[in-house]
Parts: sequence; C-alpha cells; structure tokens
Amino acid sequence: MKLKNYLTASALLLATILCGSCDDNEDTLAKAVLASASALDFEAESAPGKTITVYSDAQWVMDELPEWISVTPSTGQGTTDVTVTVSDNLRDGAVDNPRKATIAFKGSTLASRAEVIINQQGDKYRDCQEYTVSELPALADETVVIVPQALVTAVSAGGCIVSNDGCGTNIYLETATALSVGDQVYVQGTKETDTYALPYVACDEVSVLSTGNAVAYPEAKDITATLDSYEAGSREWVAVTGTLNGSNLTVEGAAYTVSLTDAPASLGLDALNGHQVTVRGFFDGVAAPVVRLIAAQVDDLGLVETIYFSEDFEWLQPWSDNSGAGQTVENDGTGEAPQIYTAKNEEGQTAAEALVLRGYGLEQTPGNAIYLQENYLKFGKTDFQAGLTLPALEDVPEGTSLKVSFDWAPMVGGTRKFDPVEVIVSVTTNGQTVEMEPVGHSFVNEVDKLEWLHAEVVIDGRDIAPGSRISFKSNDWGATVDNTGSKVYRRWFIDNIKVTRAQ
Repeated sequence: MKLKNYLTASALLLATILCGSCDDNEDTLAKAVLASASALDFEAESAPGKTITVYSDAQWVMDELPEWISVTPSTGQGTTDVTVTVSDNLRDGAVDNPRKATIAFKGSTLASRAEVIINQQGDKYRDCQEYTVSELPALADETVVIVPQALVTAVSAGGCIVSNDGCGTNIYLETATALSVGDQVYVQGTKETDTYALPYVACDEVSVLSTGNAVAYPEAKDITATLDSYEAGSREWVAVTGTLNGSNLTVEGAAYTVSLTDAPASLGLDALNGHQVTVRGFFDGVAAPVVRLIAAQVDDLGLVETIYFSEDFEWLQPWSDNSGAGQTVENDGTGEAPQIYTAKNEEGQTAAEALVLRGYGLEQTPGNAIYLQENYLKFGKTDFQAGLTLPALEDVPEGTSLKVSFDWAPMVGGTRKFDPVEVIVSVTTNGQTVEMEPVGHSFVNEVDKLEWLHAEVVIDGRDIAPGSRISFKSNDWGATVDNTGSKVYRRWFIDNIKVTRAQ
C-alpha cells in the first residue's frame, strides 16, 4: 500500500515537472519573429538553395514542413541565416505540376509567426483538362485551363473577348498577342476573377487557328435608360447611346458615364469625338460612377459638340491599383489617398511624372499636396493648397469662347464639417491670366452627405488663343490662416474635365 502511494506521488511529481518544463519551454519562445523574405521561387530541377535571414527576440522553431522542402537550421534566435532547399519536382521522370507551400518560423503565439511562401516551377499544363468557354465561369480561380477553340468577338489594348457559342457566354482573355475580331484561337492560361467580380483568363499562350470567321452578334441589351442602376455578373452584350468624349460616353440625364476600356484604334473613336454615337460591346464592370465597356461596334449619329480637351483620369488605374488609392467622395470622406509623388505603376513611374509627361502643370503651395484617388485627384491638406493646370490648348482657334465642365467636391472631415473651399478656374494666354467667378458648394455641416457636384464655366473668346492654358485652384491662394487666425482647410477633388466650344 505504501509502495502504491509512493508510486502515485512520484508519477504526479514527474508530471508536474514535465508540465512545468513545457511551460518553461513555451515561455522561452520568441514574442516577435520576422523573415527577410515573404516568398521564395525555385526552378523545377537542380534548384540551388536560397538563404534568408530570420530575426527574433528569443528562440524560434520550424512548423511542420512538406517532404519536398528542407530548412537548415530548424531553430534559432536573434539573427539567423537560414537555407531553404527543395527536391526536384519530378513525377515518373518528367517535370510535374508546379507546387506551392507556406513554411512558418514560429514563436510563442499565433502573432509571432513569420510565414514564407515557397513556389517551385513545373509543367502547369501536365494533366490539364480542356474546357469550352461556357465551362470557364464556374471554375475555381487559379484553375489551369486549355481552351482548344474560341472565337474572338471584341478586342482591346490588353486582350480580347472570346466565345464559343455565339455571344451567349463571353470571357475576357488577358493577353499581349495581337488579335482581330473573327480569329479562332487556341488558349492556355489560368482562370481568375477580376476586381469587378467578372471571370477572365490570364493567358500564357494564345495561338491563332484561323482568321476572318463570321461573328453573329445577338440583339444587344440597351442600357441607356438604366445606366445608373445597371449591373451584371457576366460580360453581357449591351448597347449605350451618348456623346463621345475621348474614351468616355456621356449619357444625357445619367449620373454615370461609360468608359470604353482600352478601345483599339480600329474603331476610329478619335474621329468621333463630340459625336452622338451608339456603342455596342461587352460589359466590363462598374467602378462607380463609371460603367466599363469593351466596345465592338460604334454607330455615328452625328456631331453634337466640338471638344478641345477631355480627361476622366481612368488611365491612372495602374497607379491606383499599386498604391491602394481609395474613393473618398464615394465613401463620404474616408479613403486612402497616397501622394502622386509616391504612387507608382509597375514600371516604377510615379503618378506625378505621368501627369507632367501628359502636359499637366502641378500647382501647390507651400509644398506637395496633390493626392491620388481611384481614379481622380485630391488637392490640399491643412494649410497647404494645390491645383492643376491643363495641357496647352493648341487646336483651339483664337477668339473661340469655351465651356469648361468638371465634377468636383469639397472634403469633409470626421467632425462632419465641409471645407469652406471654392474652385477658381482661370485661363492664361500670352502671359496674361484671367480668373472666372468662384465655384462654391452649399453642403450643410453635420447634415449633408458628400457627393460629386457638376460645374460649368464659360471663358470669353477674347481671352482665348492657341496655346491657352486653363487652371483650377482653390480660393485665397497662398493663405495659411483665415481672418480669425485659424488654419485654412481647403481640400477638394476633381474628375471628368471637359473643354468644349461654347454654344
């Protein structure tokens, strides 16, 4: 009996010691772990190991690894160089499908994990299934696909629309291959879903099987009257009638406009600027207040207005995507707004550089205060003021009166007070600057919701000549305080600028 009690007490003591050791071990693990890389890429065969550095405030250990990945050492602390290696990606003597895994350097908590994605190349089309266009929308994203035959029904600068059952099911192909409407193509790529919740294929290869095939378009769904409320979950074949301004279509009475996505030169849109047109094409998503369309057919209904300049800033999309720019007006005063001097595209060019290359002047005092939105511009911060000068109007005849139209909005802060800002439109001709009457707003603090305002300003032809430049600035330019000595807040937004001949 004594022996039994002794053994029981000994077992309890041992368990307590072991448990305490576990707790002590857990306590010794790091509270913070960081890795010098978030992803590593390896070739399929004979890939050399890659070294990264792991930083921690105490000991870290490796999470369980897939059998094809090795990490040396598997534990460390402080600053540790770690080598990651992979085995050859082969199956039955041939390169297998690409593979991917996430490895983790673990500390004591879920928050103290440094994760690194390991990608190894392979033959993504090994065992790949063939699909028709109709089957693609239902596939999971990242599904590797082969489409043995599809018909090109519309083209854009970045790809094309294809179908294999008339225009019943339509898919966008993201490809740099030059294609024409009527091409039959063979496709290899990966099915994905874009930011507008529409399926597309990111193509690795598009081969033309034949050219000049007939395309039988169905009757288009006319969305002119329902433009502001139109939405679809697929690339519907639709028609819109409005006035063409560059790559924008303005519909009378509608708050939304239509953006013709990367329209090809073959459509001849440049010659139709200012014309009433009917455009038929494929729905390409909504980025309020813009409905995107991949145009396939354009009917000219005649000249409506003479347009000397138009800008919707939709070309800034790559900069917006890369910098996470938000839509502050649409979100009633909240949204990310990176400076145009830090927002860059994939090539590393800043939005400011791109604007200057297009001929814009960036006006600001006392320093940088112009910001990027998706896709429009924001000006000013606290006591900094900013504005924009348009490229020179080289084609406007001397003495031509102009109408300047634009959408704008003041900023509203978290206290629901609207900035007391007015927009001053001015024109500079032969060194002489003439200012128009200020454009203000009537939003009521703590009552109204922020929204776009449309403004139109007429410039007398006596102040216009070839080379004239139009500017937009906030009122009391250069003032840092108001008449009470308080800091000036004159922040505002602008979009959809158009300069036309005044009627």
